[in-house]
Amino acid sequence: MECKYCGARLEAKGLFMTLPWGSRWINRGYELCQCDKAVEERKKEEAREEARRRAMQEQAYREKIARMIKKSSLGKRFMSRTFDRYKVTDQNKEAFNIAYGYAKQFKERLKDGMGLLFIGSYGTGKTHLATAICHELIKNNHQPVFGTMVTLLGDIRATFNQEQTVETEEKLLRKYTKCDLLIIDDLGKEKPTDWAMEKLYSIINNRYEECLPIVITTNYSLDKLTERLAGRFNLETAEAIVSRIHEMCKGVLMEWDDYRREIQ
Repeated sequence: MECKYCGARLEAKGLFMTLPWGSRWINRGYELCQCDKAVEERKKEEAREEARRRAMQEQAYREKIARMIKKSSLGKRFMSRTFDRYKVTDQNKEAFNIAYGYAKQFKERLKDGMGLLFIGSYGTGKTHLATAICHELIKNNHQPVFGTMVTLLGDIRATFNQEQTVETEEKLLRKYTKCDLLIIDDLGKEKPTDWAMEKLYSIINNRYEECLPIVITTNYSLDKLTERLAGRFNLETAEAIVSRIHEMCKGVLMEWDDYRREIQ
């Protein structure tokens, strides 16, 4: 064989194997020509192959992230709420640093079960920080689940009609209690029913017992949150839920003006 660039003769590479029924030549290709053009073309082909490999890896990574985001139950509105899109100011810098540090050190939080409780009025960025944590965890191969109490429990209630869903109540409860991080947004916004309180207690208590972290955002202090969850008849259950949240989470107070009104 000759080099197609310089015409040099290239020797075949291989070996002779002697077997009981005879000998045979095993061809393993030809030696590589070391002329400048051949070396240059091999480098180009290696670069093209590396680019193809990286493109395949990036595509596989994007598909994996998409699957994990779907499993996390993040809504369309929250897809872009990442740390790099959070507007850091003097007043929210501490809250940002706590949330960012939490996401970056999440392996440790999985060991100690410590979560975060963002407390503040509307429009202070609580949900953005909770969502950014969710995105960061997914990028680092952890599986969070995100939702409000209404959406999370609504999915459970939907399982009562087995003709319209493939997931059972047991599977969903296991998903909420076993995922790496459960994020409950806007806790206390809706006053729950007895059934909802029972399910919420079951989820939080199971994570409490298994030392698995939760992140919660709420507009209410712990006392007010207890009152909101209790309604007229669920005080004991509400107190048990809030007591566990208090023990499981580090509080992050976010009391300042609604930034959404400032930009209108």
